[in-house]
Amino acid sequence: MKSFGQNKTLNFEKAYEIVIGSARRLGAECVAIADNGALNRVLAEAVVSDIDMPPFNKSTMDGFACRRADLANELAITETIPAGSMPTKAIGRGHY
Repeated sequence: MKSFGQNKTLNFEKAYEIVIGSARRLGAECVAIADNGALNRVLAEAVVSDIDMPPFNKSTMDGFACRRADLANELAITETIPAGSMPTKAIGRGHY
């Protein structure tokens, strides 16, 4: 690989050419996940699931927004926002 001095900056096109020119396709193989058998490996294809996991709403994944001043009080749900959607309501006093 050609070496470039520390003070020489490459433009995007040249850097891309170098990266693509040195990349190579990796072979696919099946490995055990147990005991870190898949550690530091790259997936050869997308992994999909035919079930939702977890099969229930989970706040650590879904999340909540609230005003810090209201945290000591009971809060009312203002809106449920599905993934990929934007909120349509503002969070007011006593809401999340």
